[in-house]
Amino acid sequence: MRENEIHLTLERMEKFMRGIEVGYKIIHVGGTNGKGSVCHFIYSMLRRKYSTGVYTSPHLHRVNERIVVDGVEIKDEEIERYAFLKEYGFTYFEALTALAILYFNDKKVDYAIMEVGLGGRLDATNVLQPHLTIITNISMEHEKYLGKSISSIALEKAGIIKNAPVITAARGKALDVIRKVAEERGVDVYVVGEDIKWKNRGKGKFVVESSATYEIETKMVGRFQGENVAIAVKAGEILGVERKDIIEGIKNAEWHGRMEKIGKFILDGCHNPAAVSAFASSIKEFDFDWLVIIFGVMSDKNVREMIKNLPEAKEYIATTINNERAMDAGEIAKIGGMMGKKFSISKNVGEAIDMAREAAGENDMICIVGSLYLVGEARKILMQLHKIGCK
Repeated sequence: MRENEIHLTLERMEKFMRGIEVGYKIIHVGGTNGKGSVCHFIYSMLRRKYSTGVYTSPHLHRVNERIVVDGVEIKDEEIERYAFLKEYGFTYFEALTALAILYFNDKKVDYAIMEVGLGGRLDATNVLQPHLTIITNISMEHEKYLGKSISSIALEKAGIIKNAPVITAARGKALDVIRKVAEERGVDVYVVGEDIKWKNRGKGKFVVESSATYEIETKMVGRFQGENVAIAVKAGEILGVERKDIIEGIKNAEWHGRMEKIGKFILDGCHNPAAVSAFASSIKEFDFDWLVIIFGVMSDKNVREMIKNLPEAKEYIATTINNERAMDAGEIAKIGGMMGKKFSISKNVGEAIDMAREAAGENDMICIVGSLYLVGEARKILMQLHKIGCK
C-alpha cells in the first residue's frame, strides 16, 4: 500500500463495514484548515471524563501518531493484529481508517474524533454515523479531486452531513451550500461569526461567546486558532461537556507542527494558500528582527498562491522534501522568482536548516513552512539539535 495513493470511492469501506457495530459516539471533523487543531481541542476536553480516541492525518514522525486512545498511541504490535485487513485491497488511508474503527471498538472508547482525510463525500471516514459533524472552513484545495470552485468543494465537504448537528466556520458560498445540505437532512447548523463569536485577547488568549462566555487560553498559538477554539467550545456545549472541562481541555491540548516553536524555529504545516495567509498573520505575534523562511511543498498544491502569501523575509530557502510527490527546490525557486521572491536552493531539508542558521541573525526567526511532510522531516532534525525526543 502506498501512502500517496488516492482513490476516492466508498466501495471497499462499505464492504468492510458490513456487520460491524460501532460502539462509541463519533465526532466527524472535515473542512479545509484547522481540522487537526479542532480534533485535539475536542479530544482533550472529552478525555477529562470519558475514554476517547482520536484519528488524524498525516503523521509527523510515526504512523502510530494517527491513532491515539486516552493519550497513548497505538503500538506496532497492536497494528500487526489487524493484518487481516489486507484482504480488502484497501488504499493506505482506507486501511488505517478501518484499523482505527476496529481499534476504538476493541478499546471500548466512549467517543472517537475522526478527521476526514480528503474532501468528505467519498472519504474513507464517511461510512460512519456521527453524533456531531464539524466542517471547519472551506477554501480552494485539491481541485483535481474536489472541483474548481468553492461551491463544488463545499458540496464535497458537506457530503459528511448526515443526521447530526453541524458546526462550521465556513462563509459566503460555502456556507450557503452547507446550510442547504443541512436543511435537506433536517439538522441544525451552528455558525462561527453568527451563533458563536470570538475575540483575540493576546497570544493564545481568546474570549468566546456561545451559550455562555468563556475566557480561553491555549498552547496553540496563532490568531487563526480563535476560529478553531470557537468551534471546539460549541462542540463541548452540544456534547454536554462541563464548562471547566471545556476551558481546561482546550488549555491542555497539544498539536505538534502547527505554529510550534523550537528554539528560534517556528514550524507550521500551512499546506494551502489560505493556511499560508493565516501563518503570515499569526507570525506577527512573535518578536523578531527578520524572518528567514524555509519552504517546501507537494507538487500538486497551488504553489504560486502559497508563495505569494508568504510574509516578507530577508531570505527564502527552497527545499526538496523526501517524498515522491514533493516539488523540486529548483522549481519552487523558479515560481518564487516569478512572484518577486528570490529563493536560495537547498538539496534537502537538513541543508536548508544549515543555510537558515547561517543566514539568521541573533534576533531573527527561522520559519519552516509548507507541507506537513516538510515539518515532520525538519522537526526530527531540530529535536536532535535541541536534544529533545520526538513526540
